[in-house]
Amino acid sequence: MTAPVTGPLTARLNGSMGPPMNPPGGPVAGPWGDRPSNRTPTRRTGFGRRLGLLAAVVVVTSIIASGLTAMALRPTPPGEWRSVFREDFDRSVPVGQFPGTVYRKLFTAYPDGWADTHGKARYQPSKVLSVANGSLVWDMHSEGGVPYGAAVLPSLPTYGQTYGKFELRFRADPVPGFGLAFLLWPDSEKWPRDGEIDFPEGDLDGVIHANAHRAVDTGEVDRFASGAQFSQWHVATVEWRPQSVTFLLDGNVVGVSRQQVPSRSMHWVLQTGSTTGELPAPDAHARIQVDWMEAFAYQ
Repeated sequence: MTAPVTGPLTARLNGSMGPPMNPPGGPVAGPWGDRPSNRTPTRRTGFGRRLGLLAAVVVVTSIIASGLTAMALRPTPPGEWRSVFREDFDRSVPVGQFPGTVYRKLFTAYPDGWADTHGKARYQPSKVLSVANGSLVWDMHSEGGVPYGAAVLPSLPTYGQTYGKFELRFRADPVPGFGLAFLLWPDSEKWPRDGEIDFPEGDLDGVIHANAHRAVDTGEVDRFASGAQFSQWHVATVEWRPQSVTFLLDGNVVGVSRQQVPSRSMHWVLQTGSTTGELPAPDAHARIQVDWMEAFAYQ
């Protein structure tokens, strides 16, 4: 596919995001965030992580030096999920330099100039994306009457995968005219046949929705409204299993889809752009932030 996409945010904000188109030959490598003071880190980063590694080396060295001939390490107990991707955005990058050298092995982005799903906005990562204060940030705004958004794709080890758990912590300024759809899109690009899974999704001045597009040519959708606003920090979780797709917000179930569950590989896309309503005000800015994100394989 060589034409600009009409990708996920169009049909999406209506319940069908539309194809988050990949650039020819695969994803294109692209790249203010106030983090709440009560955030509890979910993993050690930076200096703390290095201290942890150093401590581990000291412990292992001490055991070997003590004359022990063997050390049995208990494997992680088997479970339903296995983490395959995690990012906490602890390294800052200015606008226009994401992913750049800092995040280029972890993310790609749709290139500047592609149309969004609704065709009213343009993906413009060079003027929208940055990493600041521990968050990936979208500075949604307009230039010359054209709204700007951006779509980010995490580089999971297998790009797409079949089944899994996808989780992130996010918030957004409730500005009319801008929206988002963070989704799983079929690697095959066969839509609606291979389904689609969207959460969180919606107009930023509305409530957070979840949409499970069934893997069927007729395109039925199971829709769920959370009642929650984008302006507050939330953790959104998608649990995609062979028999169901479960949506959770802050640990509470928003909805479960069990009909024609997608069964082919999908990839994760964090997509932002215009909505089906009026264009945003010319001077409007909407900040979307992702504090951390993690993907798990199903096992």
